[in-house]
Amino acid sequence: MANNGSPGGGLQPRRVDGYLPIECYAAIGDGRSLALVGIDGSIDWMCLPNLDGPSVFAAVLDPAQGGSFSLAPAGTYSVKRSYLPRTNVLVTEFTAPEGAVRVTETFTFDSGEEVPWCELVRQVEGITGTVPMQWRLRPSFEYGQSTPDPVHRGGAWVYRHGDLQVGLRCWDAGEPQADREAVHGRFEVSAG
Repeated sequence: MANNGSPGGGLQPRRVDGYLPIECYAAIGDGRSLALVGIDGSIDWMCLPNLDGPSVFAAVLDPAQGGSFSLAPAGTYSVKRSYLPRTNVLVTEFTAPEGAVRVTETFTFDSGEEVPWCELVRQVEGITGTVPMQWRLRPSFEYGQSTPDPVHRGGAWVYRHGDLQVGLRCWDAGEPQADREAVHGRFEVSAG
């Protein structure tokens, strides 16, 4: 598929009617939960707290109502990505006209007791230049059936659906802005 982006390809990703081809997704997880990360930096599938739980992000099925968590350069870019050796830690390098950025993402893993929560971490690192970045968090629970508004509580943005809570904390990722159903932000990342 020309110019849709491929896992190691270095192409500009392109969605068709909001969808990415399935081969343009990589999986990250902690043995209990799993997320599908599109080559364009959007997490389009994740169920919590377990694999058989209800969806929090389901844009892979319904781009308009399914919910997602996007993180990518604000303009045009090409992509290369891979996993760190012998892990499911995903490393994505975005190359934009202004420079290059590396996003490393994974679920943290507690090797002690099983905890009733999981933590998804997305770290952004400047490689060259200064790249404008943008992100948007819009969970949509139960396969797009419920999209609650975010509430700012204790330094985090929190979404609640029944017994499930999804919280967002960010550092050096711009001033988070909330509108109906989504929290989003913009920031610049420089080399180093």
